[in-house]
Amino acid sequence: MKGYFADKTANPWHTIYKDIEKYWTKENPKKDVTETLILLRDAVFSAFDILSLSVALDVPTSEFVALFTKEADWKEGRRKVRNRCIELVEDMTKRKKTRYLVHSALKRDGFGFLVPDIEEAELALFKKAKPVMKKVPRKKKQVLDLSLLEKSQTGSRFLREQIVMEVHIEKGDPRVQSILEAYEQFLIELEIDIGASIPEPVPTEQVTLNGKPVQDEELEKTKPTKKTPKKVEQSPLADFIEEKPQSKKNPKKPSGQKKRRAKKK
Repeated sequence: MKGYFADKTANPWHTIYKDIEKYWTKENPKKDVTETLILLRDAVFSAFDILSLSVALDVPTSEFVALFTKEADWKEGRRKVRNRCIELVEDMTKRKKTRYLVHSALKRDGFGFLVPDIEEAELALFKKAKPVMKKVPRKKKQVLDLSLLEKSQTGSRFLREQIVMEVHIEKGDPRVQSILEAYEQFLIELEIDIGASIPEPVPTEQVTLNGKPVQDEELEKTKPTKKTPKKVEQSPLADFIEEKPQSKKNPKKPSGQKKRRAKKK
């Protein structure tokens, strides 16, 4: 993909999807294109360091390729794509569509600064999904409804930890009380963990342009941080010692010839 800007004929990313549509059935009549498109998506997302969003984003790969090819070089194209991803994730977080946003994967790809807001959204979903007793009209029985928990990432994790496979548990089931107690304990621990994991502003301020942390070498080349020169860090005493001998030097005395000329005058 980096070679696209050097030779677009050899690396025709601007026409790749048109070419697939035009030539695939002719050259691969017996092969399904789906698998190739999935591999292509993974390759593109991996190149931009956004592989964590391959499944989470309901956006065609062609949109990101189009954003990339419209820029002047690799760095600008990559930044454009990553900024678009940030916008999409922020919108998903506001709408609480965070089920497929894996925190560790986001951090790996340099989107760790988005995780605190995602955690807050998931906490709100988990609170909203609190298990309640519900009447089932057809069976005329009361059941513990866990269906909302299943729809969120945190809720699904809770159900896995409780080894609960069904979303409706009858009122007389001995697991009902233990699940309710476990839910309250899980909620308390979740709130504590989220409160303790909120990062300070300093580590997150450097990632707004392209989503990469400061320590990333490519980001440092694109947007170098101002580093204090070592000379400024020297002790003032050292500077004083260096300048002191020069200030005490006596002015040069006139030579003998100059003295004689002065007496004659």
